[in-house]
Amino acid sequence: MKKQRPSIKKIWKKAFTDVRHKYRLSVTDENFHEKLSFKLSSLNLWTLLALGSLIVVAITMVIIIYTPIRQYVPGYIKREFVEQSINDRIRLDSLQQQLEAQKLMLRTLNAALTGSIPEDEIQPIHDSLRDYHNIEYRRSLEDSLLRLEIENADPYTLDASGTQLGSSDPLRSGSSEKSLFYAPVEGHISQKFDYQKHHLGVDIETETNAVIKAVLDGNVVFTSWSPDNGYILILQHEGNLTSIYASSSALFKRSGDFVTAGEAIGMTGNSSELRHTNGLHFELWYNGSPMDPENYIAF
Repeated sequence: MKKQRPSIKKIWKKAFTDVRHKYRLSVTDENFHEKLSFKLSSLNLWTLLALGSLIVVAITMVIIIYTPIRQYVPGYIKREFVEQSINDRIRLDSLQQQLEAQKLMLRTLNAALTGSIPEDEIQPIHDSLRDYHNIEYRRSLEDSLLRLEIENADPYTLDASGTQLGSSDPLRSGSSEKSLFYAPVEGHISQKFDYQKHHLGVDIETETNAVIKAVLDGNVVFTSWSPDNGYILILQHEGNLTSIYASSSALFKRSGDFVTAGEAIGMTGNSSELRHTNGLHFELWYNGSPMDPENYIAF
């Protein structure tokens, strides 16, 4: 006779009954006297084991997260290392920006003093209908005479005004008079222009927070700050003329701005770490040569 297989329902019912079946756990002494007894089932036992495992895992996680032992976990990065890495990155970015600013300052200052245009700002325009490889350059008579005059002039010989011999001075021409220049500030000159002592401008003592004005129309080509000279602003005017305003406590303009003659560009004050007087250091340059501002401006 073929044996009948039990149904799935009966199997589950039997398993559930076995899991809930309770057993008596007794603790006896050597004389088999019962000291302690428990009634346990398979379901209670597995429940206690699971609960105990969860408690152990939770305690372990708390210890790892909130105690210094987490430093020994493989792959963990100390918070101090992360903060130091962020600070180093910020310092590196600042140094890179400062380096770029210094390069821009030197390039712009050199262009302003020599009256040239930085190479990266030159945008040549080529005519597609012209052959630039076969161009013949011929000097005109005027060009040859001018070159001869410049070559014969001694570039290191200075006249009484401190300008180079052989160089034209547009400030002394009939079209430019002192009345066309605005005084940068109101005050008295504490140190005059002295080319021999390398003092290439004038120091003007003023009251605190006196307004600094542009002497002529021009473009702001450079602004910066240094411990020696405080805030610095350089204006490029027409005719290769440059004016420099140093030892300012504040600037109202930035590079690229256009200002008109007499317009406020900053304030005087003691912004330098090495200077202890309120005032302005003012310089006037033409074609890369320093000029005595007192010859052209009535202070």
